[in-house]
Amino acid sequence: MKKLLVFTLLAGAISYTSFGQSTFSEFTDNPSSFTLSSDKNTLQIGGRISFYGEDRFLKSGYNNLDHNGFVIKDIDLDLLGKTASKFSYELHYSLIDIIAAANTENIYVPNNPGYDNSGIKAAYIQYDGFKIKIKVGIDKIPFSQSNLQHEHETPFWSHPTLTGGTLFSRRDIGLTLSTRLLKDKINLYAGMYSGMGENFIEYGQDQSGKFEYAGRAEFCYPSKMGYNEIDEENSPIVHFRVAGNVRYEDKIGPEGTGLNGMYQDAVGTYNTRLFDGYRTIYGGDAIIKYRGISATFEDDIMNMRPQSQSDPLFNGTPYSVNKGKVTAGGWIADLNYNWQKIRTVFSAGYEYTNVNDLIPGHMEYLTLAIAYKVNSFNSCAKLEYYIPTQEDLGSDPLKWTGQIRLGYQIVF
Repeated sequence: MKKLLVFTLLAGAISYTSFGQSTFSEFTDNPSSFTLSSDKNTLQIGGRISFYGEDRFLKSGYNNLDHNGFVIKDIDLDLLGKTASKFSYELHYSLIDIIAAANTENIYVPNNPGYDNSGIKAAYIQYDGFKIKIKVGIDKIPFSQSNLQHEHETPFWSHPTLTGGTLFSRRDIGLTLSTRLLKDKINLYAGMYSGMGENFIEYGQDQSGKFEYAGRAEFCYPSKMGYNEIDEENSPIVHFRVAGNVRYEDKIGPEGTGLNGMYQDAVGTYNTRLFDGYRTIYGGDAIIKYRGISATFEDDIMNMRPQSQSDPLFNGTPYSVNKGKVTAGGWIADLNYNWQKIRTVFSAGYEYTNVNDLIPGHMEYLTLAIAYKVNSFNSCAKLEYYIPTQEDLGSDPLKWTGQIRLGYQIVF
């Protein structure tokens, strides 16, 4: 942790000394960030801070109120740069994750799949000089609209269970290739990754030594769209995007290694983030924007084939029942309205997720949210009401019937 803090200070010092004649200029979509530039080299310094208060409505018989109170959601620092030699780079890390990891060292927290996160949200170098961009390092895997979008650019405080990192990883280290065709109407992504996800920095490559592969294809009209699902521009004409994506991995390691047992804090709440076997995840998503109204829909399915019949994913069922396969997945849908006149966004989201088809039950959630934008999403208050309309008693029984989160975020 001390090394990372020293690195942060050095990065800040270098940025100020290397760009002696610095200017303000636009580098990304965030106009509030601070950009230094000199001789066609640019460095943008940004980040975000957010807090909220949470109140859960407990079921009868439960009296543990540890979830009621204030929560630090984000304390992030983001450094982005471009060089005259057509390279770009980013270092984005969460200070609150680093502090939490230091305070919970060697403590297993099964209901928090990201508790041992190193705090690194992005650390990559990309070469932009070819038609096909080449990125190496840690970043989000190009899979799923919900995964790729930032929750701080919506009225919601968090991602759905389906795509929030509990069932499968959101980030990983690896190689990503991307290109744009037909005036950016078609966007293609392909990559290979460690398959260890956010746990790579803790464990490194697993004993299988095999990669996870991912690909995504998008069609946008009439022009390329970002991953912000809110229509903040109040588009005068219809904009839409449809996309399909897939991920595949073979994590069968040397006989007897038992990845599940070796990385108990990496398998996740439902034993799906890492296991011995084959996995294919495929899905599609669509988004449409028009005059402040936007709607998204996404469907993701995960087919898993564990190597051993004793794998916890099989839930003790015989081969005659499971046929050597476990399926999980679901769908999510959001409807939003950006009422520009009163600087307020209204959103409603619904999620259906089944984390294991061999265990009876599934979960459904309705989320209602409002964001009042003092200065777009860079400075806004957010109110979220989270309602479990269908509880998954087999895989994830709840002690509460709903929760409210109210807070504020600053993006700089």
